[in-house]
Amino acid sequence: MKTSPQNTPPLTADPLPLLVLYRTVENNTEEARDYALPEYGSGTVLKIEVLKDEWFWAQTIRIRHVPIATRILLTSSFNADKEEDGAWVELETTRSNASLEKIGLDKISTYLGYLTNRGLDSDAPSRGFRVVDRGRAVIPGSLVTILVTTSAELK
Repeated sequence: MKTSPQNTPPLTADPLPLLVLYRTVENNTEEARDYALPEYGSGTVLKIEVLKDEWFWAQTIRIRHVPIATRILLTSSFNADKEEDGAWVELETTRSNASLEKIGLDKISTYLGYLTNRGLDSDAPSRGFRVVDRGRAVIPGSLVTILVTTSAELK
């Protein structure tokens, strides 16, 4: 694998996994918050506290370039506890470079199995994401904690 003089990854590397939350603000424009996700094989658990620093009432979500066998729990619980509040949905990726195109948080819970939506702003299809379990719908503005679990690399 070739690297640049600064030992940065090659240009042919997969893009970094990214989760973006959106909310509508003044004049029907959107404010976005993006979060880097763990890469393939890291065996990492990442807890994203959406409301940690300030209240960000997320309404829609987009997740791109996610490795295979990653689990993402979206919940309205501060402790990422499914039973605490009851509003949660758990996603899993079934292919490398999976993408969940922009979708309303409340729409995710209408699926059980593969998400087949097209992005609200791009019309691009979602690929490689499925809903594996769910509680009550996580409605727009109620997302509090996201728990991302990436599997360890197989040897």
